[in-house]
Amino acid sequence: MAFKCHSNQCKIAAFDVVILAVATLLCFSHSAVSDPRISEVGLYCGTHRASPSGNYVPVFTKEMGRLQELVSKNNWGTHSEEPSSTSPIYGLAQCFQDLSNIDCLQCFAASRTKLPRCVPSVSGHIYLDGCFLRYDNYSFYSEDTDPLRDTVNCTTQYGGVAGEAEVVFGKSVGKVVENVVRVAVNEGRGFAVGEGEGVYALAQCWKTVGEKGCGDCLKKAGNEVRGCLPKKEGRALNSGCYLRYSTVKFYNQGGEHGDGDDSSRKRTIITAVSILAAVVVIWKLYQSNRLAEAVDPCLGDEFPEREASRVFQIGLLCTQASASLRPSMAQVACMLSNSNLDVPIPKQPPFLNSRLLSQTAPLGFSMDNSSSNTFQKIGVSYSPSQSSSSCSLIRPCKSEETILEA
Repeated sequence: MAFKCHSNQCKIAAFDVVILAVATLLCFSHSAVSDPRISEVGLYCGTHRASPSGNYVPVFTKEMGRLQELVSKNNWGTHSEEPSSTSPIYGLAQCFQDLSNIDCLQCFAASRTKLPRCVPSVSGHIYLDGCFLRYDNYSFYSEDTDPLRDTVNCTTQYGGVAGEAEVVFGKSVGKVVENVVRVAVNEGRGFAVGEGEGVYALAQCWKTVGEKGCGDCLKKAGNEVRGCLPKKEGRALNSGCYLRYSTVKFYNQGGEHGDGDDSSRKRTIITAVSILAAVVVIWKLYQSNRLAEAVDPCLGDEFPEREASRVFQIGLLCTQASASLRPSMAQVACMLSNSNLDVPIPKQPPFLNSRLLSQTAPLGFSMDNSSSNTFQKIGVSYSPSQSSSSCSLIRPCKSEETILEA
């Protein structure tokens, strides 16, 4: 079905449809393009170095390439290179099972970028909050614990619990940690997430350690993270597993991602990349005070630019990495229907790093680094700029009449 708009009233109606579609896309983008959790929480580099004459770096690079191929297919993998000219390399890469394939690839890419800091050491491993990468000069795959290298990361980012609540909080952490360890070992094939009384936890074993190794590793990890109390977050980084608790929900909804068929995975990736591209464009426009340009100029000069900017900013709130920062759909509806309510300043999600935002945008505009974001209250401090003369984001113009295909 198609209809043509000949009046300003119809243009405004079309504008409402476009705004609703984009706001919906933004508010659901965090589920399609979720946080790959690329924060570095632990890095270990061995002390033994490869021989300078052994041509170690090309072998290391080849090994990382082989691991990437395996991660692309399975979200994890092991591989080894045993050249005659230098030390052998055994590698392991694994994403946590709540990450989608596209998030897994982003996490692996980040770890692969950081781990070469260890080279020319013949061993090293790195923990990100969504994946693990290790290489060594011997087959370490069955190791579940290592008293020399296993460590605990008790972050101070969220502070701690004090007073009478400390005892209650400690019991809550103990209960949730015990539960995810039990499920991961007995029911979850080495992985589990859980929550209770405001505490969230994730347990992940490497697929190479086996059921017994997983149990031994996670039981040790459970005891280790309890040592972080009364801090609100703690991680155990062990040779064969990872365990984390927090008062902030950090894992992806739904827990474990199944493999799915190839066509379903491809559709998911295409959708996610498309949404990510749109989010990147709108974030760049937001940072340069040009949000109104995200609205299709084919709609003419009658659409309310300040209202459009407000809606887009509300949408950006939905792309924030932390679920606790994102508004509920009820809150979104309230902000959309009440123009007197202030819209909070959105925080840039970590998957939109500065490098990504500094790249050339697909709409043909460049980022104006000199401009500052002056959004405090939409409609008060924002001065809309002129719309682009070319059509963008939604569809191309065919004439002065707006044509919607349904």
